[in-house]
Amino acid sequence: MNLIVSSPPHWHKPISVAKIHLQLIIALLPALIFGIYTFGFHAARVISLSVVTAVLSELVIRKMFRKPMTIFDGSAVMIGLVFAMILPPSVPYWLVIIGAFLCIFIGKELFGGLGSNPLNPVLVGWAITRISWPVYFNMDLASVNYDLGFNFRYPLAVLKKGGVEFISDFNLFDLFFGKQVGGIGTIAILLLVIGGIYLLIRRVISWEIPLSFFIGVLVVSALFWVIDGQQFANPIFHLMTGNLVLGIFFLSTDFSSSPFNRWGMIVFGFGCGFLTMILRTWSIYPDGVFFAILIMNLFTPLLDNIKKRPGPADIIYFDRRES
Repeated sequence: MNLIVSSPPHWHKPISVAKIHLQLIIALLPALIFGIYTFGFHAARVISLSVVTAVLSELVIRKMFRKPMTIFDGSAVMIGLVFAMILPPSVPYWLVIIGAFLCIFIGKELFGGLGSNPLNPVLVGWAITRISWPVYFNMDLASVNYDLGFNFRYPLAVLKKGGVEFISDFNLFDLFFGKQVGGIGTIAILLLVIGGIYLLIRRVISWEIPLSFFIGVLVVSALFWVIDGQQFANPIFHLMTGNLVLGIFFLSTDFSSSPFNRWGMIVFGFGCGFLTMILRTWSIYPDGVFFAILIMNLFTPLLDNIKKRPGPADIIYFDRRES
């Protein structure tokens, strides 16, 4: 009998790809609804346009290259939703269309489709549009024509431009409960944490990457703060702002672009946290979460080779009398 051995991980679970993406969408819904409630029609416009573009892009690309149709597995919907979540509601419609298309075409289909992408598809589209048209990613513009009732300045941009003394106006509790500007679905820290816990309880994601990502940010930011509290913000501020929580639970845990073994996931997550703080501190960008994840995606094949050294409990002994 001929056996076909595929690449690892060899992990069977009685759940379909469509059901996994449904669980991810359910976990995102509270933060999405809060974003629409906060930013109104413009947020709904960006979300709907991104999802429709992602689904239609996959449909057209699959038909053009005569590949099996996969739009019903929920992947394109999920990519469109997450891409919309990381955009400010003030972005023009053409940028949403281009970005969502790039997420599908370059981030996913160019590498062979779902499960073959070495980089997170959402972050591929985001990085291309972010570098190409940076002016539209000014998160302070999220407050244009809105009476938000709270500080309309992007916290990380204030820290980057003005320093620690200028972020004293931000209340940490307000930040935690979503009273801040930013990406449509990234401002409600509490709701994103609830969504992440939901995924952990449902075992859609495992704990290694989120926990090590969190520890990486906490350790590095605390070290900087202890060294010079007048120059570096305290760790809680970093945990309450930007794209961090979305990155911890929903982007760094992408199945195809993250390691599959435990120690690989731990190193991957800590590396994401470490690079996030390095980029937030010394790069030209206010937030370094997405670039940190993309950089660590490049090391996933190497981290997949981290294996536990076999011990006595891993050795199987055979009794010759039974052979």
